[in-house]
Amino acid sequence: MLNKFKCYNLYHIDSFTQYDIIYIIYLFFKYIPQKVLLFYKQYSYRIFFTNKLKGDLMFMKYKNVNIVGTGIYHPSNKVDNDYYIEHFKNLGKDIAPFLDNLGRKERYIVNNTTENALTMAIEASKNALKIAGISADKLDAIVFSSDTPEYLCPSNALIINHELQASNAHTVYDLNSNCVGMVVALDQMSRFMKTSKNIKYALVVGGILVSSIAREDCKYTYPASGDGAAAVILKCTEEDTQRGILDSKYCTRSEYYSTIISPCCGLTKARLNTTSEYDKKQQWTPFPLNFFAPEWSKAIDEFMCEYDFSLDEIQYFFLSQYSKQFLIETARILNIDNYEEKFAYIGDKYAYTGTTSPIFALHETLQNKPITPGAKAVFCSVGAGVAMCSLLYKF
Repeated sequence: MLNKFKCYNLYHIDSFTQYDIIYIIYLFFKYIPQKVLLFYKQYSYRIFFTNKLKGDLMFMKYKNVNIVGTGIYHPSNKVDNDYYIEHFKNLGKDIAPFLDNLGRKERYIVNNTTENALTMAIEASKNALKIAGISADKLDAIVFSSDTPEYLCPSNALIINHELQASNAHTVYDLNSNCVGMVVALDQMSRFMKTSKNIKYALVVGGILVSSIAREDCKYTYPASGDGAAAVILKCTEEDTQRGILDSKYCTRSEYYSTIISPCCGLTKARLNTTSEYDKKQQWTPFPLNFFAPEWSKAIDEFMCEYDFSLDEIQYFFLSQYSKQFLIETARILNIDNYEEKFAYIGDKYAYTGTTSPIFALHETLQNKPITPGAKAVFCSVGAGVAMCSLLYKF
């Protein structure tokens, strides 16, 4: 006999057929002597039980996963465009128009032997914890995202656990989905938190040391990227209104799998002394980038249709920061004028920081702009190969 109100969330409604739902209701009626009310809202089924004797119906609660803190870290060594323009001029190439098209001005590059993707991630995590106002022992999970991890074994997330003294974070793992990694990690962890009884706070952190893998003759990476780390603190809580991380959309175009490869020679050959340092670094072969904005726009349109809201309700766009043109083209497709008001661009300040780039944009926005409660945001990014992810968020 249930004496207290219980609420069960069955997410991913697309995976349920009408027969699955009917069978679930049948089981509840058969084994639980309660009244059952079935509510349908935004592709989530919520089944409520009321006490049979008292007959009182309690208010529903949403299990939300909210961003409660962000933090970034970058090395102190700032390098502007002049260095790279002169570098490529010596190679017989003029990259000034290319950098201008990307929107580059400066970036931060590690110039010592003590900093790497892991050490920067640890510092970004500390900054995020401080902003969230919690200590590391409050964390229940840690996910680390990077395509330049310092170690393959043990997981970098485990080392972060140790360095932060996050003694209660027992769910720790690394995730590598390249430049889309942190957006994917936010999606994965939020879904995990909504179905777990054991995770209230989670740390999602990414780090990138692109200067260690970029070929010095590759204009697509060497002058376009920067080193750094970003971290997000997630909190799972029951609330009266639905907000936080709401949903995601994915798109994979694997025909481009061979365009960005790191290490170019593969890990097996990278261990051989006969393999050159050049072959151990990242290979970037030019490929079409003109389908990124249409795919992100399509995902945004689907969010609006499925969650029944207008484009005006999206006040923040946190896209991949590789090129400013991504933002301009996405805004054009969505018929958004004055994109600078809603599209955060920090690629001129930090350059492209891979997996962390949308989170750098989020952090800068949270630190410098007032956030409207109830406003929606989208995160859109892309990883090598090509794998894309878009995330819907409500403040």
